[in-house]
Amino acid sequence: MEAINDDVLVYIFSFLEPPNILAMRQTCRRMFAVSHLRIVWTNACNTHILQKGYPFPEIPLEKLSVPKLEKRTCHAYLLARKWLSEERGFRAKKFIDATSSTSVSDVRFVPGREDLLLTISKSIWSVITLWDVSAEPRKRCEWSPRGAIFNGFSLNSNPSSEATMAISILKDGVQSVKILSIRQRKNGELMLENIFSVNTHFRPINLEGDLLALSDEVSQIAIWNWRKGTYATLQHHVEEDAMFKGGRCIQVLFAPKCILVIRARSIYLFSEPAMVYPEDSESLIEHPIAQHSFGWVDGISVVLTAPTDKSITSPSFTLLVRTESDDPWSAEEHTLDLYTLRPNLSFIPSDSHHVSFPLEGSSSIPYLFPPTLATHVQSRRGSLRCPTVMLGRSGTSVWIEPHDRNVDGLVWDDYYAAPILSSDHAHEKLVAAVFPGPLNPYVRKEVVAREILDNDLNNWTSLDYDEELGRIALGSSFGKVMILWL
Repeated sequence: MEAINDDVLVYIFSFLEPPNILAMRQTCRRMFAVSHLRIVWTNACNTHILQKGYPFPEIPLEKLSVPKLEKRTCHAYLLARKWLSEERGFRAKKFIDATSSTSVSDVRFVPGREDLLLTISKSIWSVITLWDVSAEPRKRCEWSPRGAIFNGFSLNSNPSSEATMAISILKDGVQSVKILSIRQRKNGELMLENIFSVNTHFRPINLEGDLLALSDEVSQIAIWNWRKGTYATLQHHVEEDAMFKGGRCIQVLFAPKCILVIRARSIYLFSEPAMVYPEDSESLIEHPIAQHSFGWVDGISVVLTAPTDKSITSPSFTLLVRTESDDPWSAEEHTLDLYTLRPNLSFIPSDSHHVSFPLEGSSSIPYLFPPTLATHVQSRRGSLRCPTVMLGRSGTSVWIEPHDRNVDGLVWDDYYAAPILSSDHAHEKLVAAVFPGPLNPYVRKEVVAREILDNDLNNWTSLDYDEELGRIALGSSFGKVMILWL
């Protein structure tokens, strides 16, 4: 063993998966020392995690300390193996008493801060609370302007940005959007500081670095660089039924050369707009270059997925859609459908932003419309306080499946004069699935969901999912938050 130099040992280690590296570490002092080298864990992460599309934080590996890199690599390996084995359940659970019996309307993991969880609740007025969940959960700080009601919210997806979140508030009859930053006091405690504010009836949808996407409830999206003060306006045609039911905006995604807007009825693709200053008289309203409707949706989640083919430079959009039915007597069983929007390889960028709806495959559109149905998973219809579906970049997904409608008394047993309860579907459930994607490239006509947790209280109100670290947060109408580690 002494005759083998370190370079050869590092090369041998490069063929080992993380559990085997840890096993080799136990054999002798030299293996112990070599197994702690950065190059060993950089190779292991690149070969056995990143190249296989396993969930892993979007952090440059060189910015992680060696112990952190080792921990993240081993965790990603075990988490991916758990998903691929279709193992059920979870490995750990914690509870937070977020409020005094008032509903938790939103719960979010803070990007780049695995120790922080954010909750939004309302009693007399709305409150944002930051919780430390690294050990025993504890409150770090609150932000609650007296008399204010929150009606829109977005966390910054770029953790290095000064702006942590954007929130729209209604206070004293005036609606505004405030940008908040997490700051640390001299005593080590955290605080939320308002660093920018603007009066507007638009609500924040997506904050990415200095770019903030805001939406009305009908047809307009404002793309605003809050630091520079430049903006652009995106507007689509208003459908008659959208006017009647409201055009709630669900997501806005920034992609190379374009922006995808997801509303409750349709998705719209816009060319990347030219940003101008408010005093610029030549500012233009951008119109969509393509659109598609799934009908009314109950929940939808869209992510950008990196291409597996190295000859393709643009990512694909992957859409997980739970459609809404207006027929109360339709079958209980229905599906969540997975669609893909693939890059148009013949796309030729143009300086013109005024493109009418092109034909499919036209060189003037960066993505091929309509979206292609890839696969689906069986689910159930029913009333939910939290219709959110969450899809990760690696293809894993979680959502809440409703309980049987019989629990609400639509069908009664004459003998007992009580609701007929199904032992399998009496409670709402947290379920998960692995869709075709980087983690599992095998395409199936139908994906099988697995149950993670049964909720006999049927009171979940909010959901967030951190695919990279395998965490799920569930807020309830009783003021409690449950965090699960898969």
